[in-house]
Amino acid sequence: MANLNPHLSTDCVVFGYDDKELKVLLVEREMNKRGSVSNFQPDLKLPGGLVFNDELLKDAASRILKELTGLEKVKLVQFDVLDSLDRMDKATDREWLEQTTGLRIDRVVSIAFFGIVGVIREKNCKAGTHWVKMSEIKNLPFDHEEIIKRALFAIRQSLKRDGLLFELLDEKFTIHQLQNLIRIFYDEETDSRNFRKKIKKLDFVIPLDEKQHNVAHKPAQLFRFDRKQFSQFSNTRIIF
Repeated sequence: MANLNPHLSTDCVVFGYDDKELKVLLVEREMNKRGSVSNFQPDLKLPGGLVFNDELLKDAASRILKELTGLEKVKLVQFDVLDSLDRMDKATDREWLEQTTGLRIDRVVSIAFFGIVGVIREKNCKAGTHWVKMSEIKNLPFDHEEIIKRALFAIRQSLKRDGLLFELLDEKFTIHQLQNLIRIFYDEETDSRNFRKKIKKLDFVIPLDEKQHNVAHKPAQLFRFDRKQFSQFSNTRIIF
């Protein structure tokens, strides 16, 4: 097998969500007990690692994500390059990377990817992985907090621009479910009455002559997303 490239890595920001909030998948990072850095405590980081010289970046991202978290077949989108000269300034970060790779490390450029796995299912992940609330993410190694910040900005653009937001819903959905998804990803509340009016003006959100089944509350009308109609309109049509 080809050697690892000591100067090139990938980092994956995988978002997951439940009915209440957005979370990011992080993995445990532990220093070898023989490490010389004193007082090093196990912490969390983004799933990432060095790239082999004979693999494509997208293949490296998928490989590393599967190795560290157990997740596979996640659609990963490349969105940024992290090349700051101070990425390796922390002694603990440099030593951890050198210990785990067996390589001398001076500078590493990271290619960042994002993905969404839909509703969180912890049982599908390996031990040592954690779904962490966005509000609780802090003190991550390297520049991983900055990567997450950039990933969230990129994915918010993509959700509206590419219609990805609707693909996260079931084929048939209610306006309330769409509104809740927007609240989760954009961390903002919307007025239900005005929101409903705006959605009903969108030609690509098609009302169905159907209502929910087997729900404890009053069944709501169902809608579907029409991608063909969506492709005919300007991105500015999606205003929530």
